[in-house]
Amino acid sequence: MKRVLAVLALVLTSAFAHAQVDRASLTGTVKDTTNAVIPNASVTITGPQAPQSTKTNSEGVYLIQSLIPGRYVVEAEFSGFQKGSRAVILEVGQKGNVDFNLGIQGGSETVSVEAKRLLNTEQSSLGTVIDQAKVANLPLAIRNWDDLLALVPGVQGDRFTEQGGGTSFGRTGGVNVHGTRSLQNNFTLDGVDNNSISENVQE
Repeated sequence: MKRVLAVLALVLTSAFAHAQVDRASLTGTVKDTTNAVIPNASVTITGPQAPQSTKTNSEGVYLIQSLIPGRYVVEAEFSGFQKGSRAVILEVGQKGNVDFNLGIQGGSETVSVEAKRLLNTEQSSLGTVIDQAKVANLPLAIRNWDDLLALVPGVQGDRFTEQGGGTSFGRTGGVNVHGTRSLQNNFTLDGVDNNSISENVQE
């Protein structure tokens, strides 16, 4: 009975992990103008979903997870300091980083809020997001989504299956990414496994 429960728990944990693939997260450090960390500062993020708030820990670090990709405004504040505000764009699976340096309250203040895509400094994995405008406007043969893979640096089209035949076998997404074999690709749809394996061929 214990073995069955252990297996069930493992399956549930795995399913939850896959479900988070389509989300983003944001972290950063809140400091003052002398670069001293500010513990217990309030950080609030607003955007495509309900606002979320958190506090920085003893090292001045905050973390907000499970964010829907999109444009957000992040605000940091602490009593006696000026409020900081940044606008950012988070993409699918991104672990973004936004730091704040808060000035002493009462001094002159110029706040510039600018939306920008963040450099990925939190993870080593490579990824590319094809925005909605390209999906809607680029000419795709029979609106086949995997034609968009040709837009990604390091991706080479594979016109043959690993079975040694042509694409008439019906496999889609047959590309080599940075030199890996096409059978090593993994496809997910809304964070859920979207692979079909038959006769040792990924379709």
